[in-house]
Parts: sequence; C-alpha cells; structure tokens
Amino acid sequence: MGKFSIKFQNFKCFYQNFEKFSHFFAFLKRYLIQGTNKLGGVIISPFHILTAAHPFVKFNGYSFIPCKTNTYRTITELLNRKILFGGKCIRGITDKMANHRICKKADVLDNRIRTIIIDNDFVSENCTKGHDWAIIEVEQPFIFTDKVRPICLPLKNEKLQNILMIFGWGRKHFFDDGSPLIHETPMQLDENCRASWSDKMPTEVDDYICMKSLNPKHYDTPRICYGDSGSGMQQINDKGIATVVGITSYGLNGCPPNELARFTRVDCYLDEICQITGVCYTIQNLTIFQ
Repeated sequence: MGKFSIKFQNFKCFYQNFEKFSHFFAFLKRYLIQGTNKLGGVIISPFHILTAAHPFVKFNGYSFIPCKTNTYRTITELLNRKILFGGKCIRGITDKMANHRICKKADVLDNRIRTIIIDNDFVSENCTKGHDWAIIEVEQPFIFTDKVRPICLPLKNEKLQNILMIFGWGRKHFFDDGSPLIHETPMQLDENCRASWSDKMPTEVDDYICMKSLNPKHYDTPRICYGDSGSGMQQINDKGIATVVGITSYGLNGCPPNELARFTRVDCYLDEICQITGVCYTIQNLTIFQ
C-alpha cells in the first residue's frame, strides 16, 4: 500500500447515546463467500478495517499453533469476496443455510477489498508470538451515517474492563449452523490466562488478551466460535464511547464453554496502525517510521 498523505489526528470516532444493540452494527464488517460469513472486523477510518491476520494465510494440516504455512492467500482470491456493513442481517431467507425470523432479507451495504496489509511476524514466528492482526483497505471510502461509524482506537496501555463485548455472525457453539443475524458475546477478562488442561496453546504472549465465558460450566454460555475471527472486542466508557481493545484471534477446537479465548491487544500496534492508515489520534509522542 502506498503511503497516505492525510493524517487523521483529529478524526472523530465518537459513539454516544446508544440505547439499543442495533447501534453497534456500524462497527462491524464481514467478507463473505457464497453467502457465508468468513471474517469479522471494525471500521477505523473512511478507508480501513482492522481485523485478524490468520484468515489470509494458507496453513498446512490442522495444527494451528505452532502452525505450518504454505503461503498467503492470493489477492485474486480475496478480491472476489464482499465486505458487508451497516446492517443487522447478512442474508435473507434461503433453503441452503440457517435462517432467522428477523432476517427476511439482507439490510447491509457492500464494499470491495483494495489491498491487505498483514503483520509478517505472525507467520515468521509460526503463530506462537501473537501479531495476529491485519488492515484491509477498501475500494470505496465509507460514508459515515447514523448506521456507519468508525470505532475508537484505544490509548496505549488502556485499562481493560472486566466484562468485554464481541459482536459478530459466528457460531454460538460447535453444533450451531450460524445465523444471518448479528449477535453479541459478553466474556470476562482472565488476566492470568489460565488455560484448561487440554489447551496446549501459548498463553504467555505479550499482545494477548485472554477471555473466558461468564459461565464456563454451562454449555449454552456465550463464547466465541467459528466465524468470529477478526471481530472487534469492545468496551464502553461512562460517556458511551466504544473503543476496540482486542481483535478475535482464536479459541479452542470445538468451542467448549470453558475455552480460553485469545484476542490481539490493539494498543500494542498503534504506531503501526498510524503508519499504515494515518489514524494517529491516540498516539502520544508520535513516531513515524521511515
């Protein structure tokens, strides 16, 4: 991606006076193939979406961490996928996939991918050291309205609330078919990153935020699952301002209710996000890379 001459230091990302869940839809992006949700993300500027890196990588086998990779997915493959935003329902009634009574038809807008920037350290470290984040540049700038707004980036070392919220179209559990209607997933912070005995994946990674379900012993407790990758994890302050503090990275195979979910901590990459996108308003003592 070429360098942007514009810098968004004074960019307004406020989100206030929210009363209903539907107000959060503007923050969410999904690219789909054949009507199926594949990835989540959040708008951070008129041109950019913040998301995860791993969906853009081709893996060898089923072992995720440490991972073995073939290559990145080709831009030709990705250009065939749509970005959907600004609504509740990603599709209407169909005979081939799960339906929802509220989603009679899709109510989203669409955009296209122009290019993608991925943190190469995610692959070079075999997926064991974090760095699971990426930036999508869109073909056409987003027009901000009451349904389409950018979410705020965090400050460096921003204090995290105990209960954080993830929004997306992923499955609610392993045997769920997924829904065309967006849903919210509250999860609780686990500062010690205490994994279950069957979870052999890394926990001591600098850019991880670890989360658990509110009721790990209950099968129907909300948690992240397949299709939630890249979705933003958000907290709301007392002024009603939403801040994206994490990007959904991975959980445990099968999405058990006691899984330890890992999220990429956004404030670890504020300098890089600034350099790539020009969104720099939360950085103090700004350093621009050469």
